[in-house]
Amino acid sequence: MDGDFVELHNLQRQQLFTERDADDHRAKVKAAAERLRQINSSVLIHEAFAELNAANVNEYVQNVDVIVDATDNFATRMLINDAARKNGIPWVYGGVSGSYGVSMPFYPDQSPCFRCLSPYIGEDEDCDTNGVLATGIQIVAAHQATQVLRMLVGDVQTPKLYTFDVWKAESSYVAVAKLAMASCETCGPAPSYPALRERPREKHIQWMCARTGVQVRPAQAVQLALPDHIDRDEWHYKRFPDLSRFRKDGRQVILFKDGRAMIRGVQDTEEAEAIYDEVVGLTIPS
Repeated sequence: MDGDFVELHNLQRQQLFTERDADDHRAKVKAAAERLRQINSSVLIHEAFAELNAANVNEYVQNVDVIVDATDNFATRMLINDAARKNGIPWVYGGVSGSYGVSMPFYPDQSPCFRCLSPYIGEDEDCDTNGVLATGIQIVAAHQATQVLRMLVGDVQTPKLYTFDVWKAESSYVAVAKLAMASCETCGPAPSYPALRERPREKHIQWMCARTGVQVRPAQAVQLALPDHIDRDEWHYKRFPDLSRFRKDGRQVILFKDGRAMIRGVQDTEEAEAIYDEVVGLTIPS
């Protein structure tokens, strides 16, 4: 499950994609699923080109044995943590920032959970300032895959946080049992699973990783009928199978069918919002 598309800068660290996928702005899940089916056609793969949120997470975790985190943001991990705990599903956390990586398995009947550890892991554990060293991703992925196998064969363990710095060739396991919070809203005696609460939605605008652009999510779920052409010469427009691209005066907008957009070349979020409203209006027939 992923709501993103393939770009050239992904290729040095994400091994299932090609330059052709980037040129075609293919949805990552569709390109990855196609490549995996070419590797092993007997494997059944269900891909979802969407973002995980409080409204759809319970649908996507049904009939799931293990959840593997490959996200790059704190809020989605909190969502996974609460959904996994509520539905009794084990999951494996993994993250990389710079050359530093962490991974840990979580079991629905053990504490601490990810929410308990969040004050120590921190919301800044992402690529906003540090970027990501590709070799670190391979180490985290290998550790996560091993933990998944252990879960599937019933080799339950006392979870420990695995940490490493691939640049310094250092690694360690950290015992975390004492970090469990007695009043935790997820794994405590009276769980409320706050990440699963659907809040009144507003248009959500935020800078993307490393401030490479602004992401806009609509206030309400929509399904845009992206046109093949638009009647506005000032915008250079191109339609792709999974999205549309708008370009003008050094600005680029990637618009998805569900109303999300990634906007690059803007100075601030106010400019991004104005451009978003303009391009969405161009997709609506006059």
